[in-house]
Amino acid sequence: MHHGARSLAAMLFRRALIGVLGGLALCWVTTAQAQPDSSTVMHYELEANSRFTWGCFGPCACVIYSSQPLKGTFELRYVGSDPLFNNYEVSNVRWILPQASSSQTILGSGTYRVGGEFAVQHQLSLDLTIDGEPPKHFDSGLVQGGGEFPKIEIDISLHRQSACIDTVIHVQADDPPVVTSVDVGRGRPSFRLDGVAPNPFSAEASVRLTLDRAERVDVDIYDVQGRFVRRLAAGIPLGAGPHEISWDGRRSDGSMCGTGVYFVKAGAGGFHSSRRFVRAR
Repeated sequence: MHHGARSLAAMLFRRALIGVLGGLALCWVTTAQAQPDSSTVMHYELEANSRFTWGCFGPCACVIYSSQPLKGTFELRYVGSDPLFNNYEVSNVRWILPQASSSQTILGSGTYRVGGEFAVQHQLSLDLTIDGEPPKHFDSGLVQGGGEFPKIEIDISLHRQSACIDTVIHVQADDPPVVTSVDVGRGRPSFRLDGVAPNPFSAEASVRLTLDRAERVDVDIYDVQGRFVRRLAAGIPLGAGPHEISWDGRRSDGSMCGTGVYFVKAGAGGFHSSRRFVRAR
């Protein structure tokens, strides 16, 4: 082959190789950016009605041998969506089961999913270690419920309540709002940020809040990195009572937000409150 032809062929090969490698790098970056963010963690607290119960369930009619209150915390992290469900990783389960003379500790982790095709359904599956014993699998199965997410209320059990003797844990928990004051000494907040509905949402969501008295209200949306997304209300006057402010899932520039975890931050009377929520496909 002529020297000039060989040089031209080598140059074209190098350009093609650079293009391929560049495409691979772009593909890798895009994939990496699409992965769930590890900071999208919701910190849950068990509420007063959570209980640890052992006794007769399902097909049998006999007594409940033991039912005790359960306290503690766990964490939920959004890991992605499939055509029907939003999926979460459950971690750092740290529950306390009070006893007459001492307390038992329950540790573990697992998964949670919420969604459905015709009705809202959810499922909680946990591998739990009770007082250092080998882990046991507690599962709710796929049951109706979850429409009040991020609030969670569900029963998990060793045998899905199909055996005469079973251990059932009633989990009632919420991701509490973060309330801060910009003016120390003003007393309690005059409003309550009730959350976002539906949650998860796909097309449009409503921010729900309740005012004890008339106030001027600010409502803003942020992404999980804390970057400003959209201002929904800027000092608008609202009367006492419940209110809803809608969001169409778009940024300030009109572009549509992607799936993932977002924060709504509301302010009134010198106080601010924030809640997490999820946008799904």
